[in-house]
Amino acid sequence: MNNNLEYLEDKLGLYMNEIQEFLYKKMNARSDIPSPLMAKLPMGNMEYITYGDGKPVLIIHGGGGGYDQALLLFKRYIPDGYQMICPSRPGYLETPMKTGQTADEQADALAALLEYLNIPSAVIVAISSGGLFLYPFAIRHPQKTKALIAIDGIAGEYLMPEQAGKMAQAFYMTDLGLWLTKKSMIYFPQTVIRSLIQTEGYLDPARIDSRVKNILNSREQLEIFADLMYCMSDYKTRKMGTMNDVALGAKTSWYDFAKISCPALIIHGTHDADVKFYNGVFAYDRLASNEKEHFWIEYGTHFGFFFADKAHEAQQKFRDFIINYG
Repeated sequence: MNNNLEYLEDKLGLYMNEIQEFLYKKMNARSDIPSPLMAKLPMGNMEYITYGDGKPVLIIHGGGGGYDQALLLFKRYIPDGYQMICPSRPGYLETPMKTGQTADEQADALAALLEYLNIPSAVIVAISSGGLFLYPFAIRHPQKTKALIAIDGIAGEYLMPEQAGKMAQAFYMTDLGLWLTKKSMIYFPQTVIRSLIQTEGYLDPARIDSRVKNILNSREQLEIFADLMYCMSDYKTRKMGTMNDVALGAKTSWYDFAKISCPALIIHGTHDADVKFYNGVFAYDRLASNEKEHFWIEYGTHFGFFFADKAHEAQQKFRDFIINYG
């Protein structure tokens, strides 16, 4: 069966256009991802990589992620003179679940990783379900939190979005579905991009058409989309962590944001169908920080930071904040 599929793929490869050839390389050969290291922490092992040199920025990845997701999604936007610290949270890739199952335990493990690396404090960045651990980190380890940035981050109770019907879950939360999605991304990129944009946002058909066209016409955005799909397609090694995130989100209450006083930047898409916009608004309004900022991405879906019309403005705000407070 596999030999037949490989033969078919080779034949299809003879008829690839430029975009398909680019995606084929991005989805199959990743020499741009460093080999991870393993930190032996008091609570268990944690896989991680560092990237770049300079002041530390800790990246807390989202659902379906790992150290590779953190690196691939954010390496373009970290300013020069800063070092990315990208761990795989418990249940993802080679970090065992026993290193930390609850939000508090994962926050403590991330703090222990900084101690392991002899880093007294860092800017802490989280995306999507990474928010479940960002805010407990800031509450429990204020001395280690130089500043925080939440990008479409969960700030309280999280339930599976109504957009994620059985068909969407079959494609994005199973090994077979993600394998098919990965292959479809190469040969039918417009279809896959459209499907994810529809699932992750509340946009009318005209805006969806425009968003898909913009991604296909931008090599940077197409590369980011391929990076995202590349990480998601290896679901088996990320399933335990993803399911734990969903379980934690379902029983999480709003965090005590009054205990967070560090500088903070909250970025959120107004049309996010996964982590609803009110998560960003609530967190921003309740944070006790005197130095807090927000950037609401108009018509931004869950991945609006990367693909919305105002994505470049959001990315510049992100860079400027790190420079100002890092």
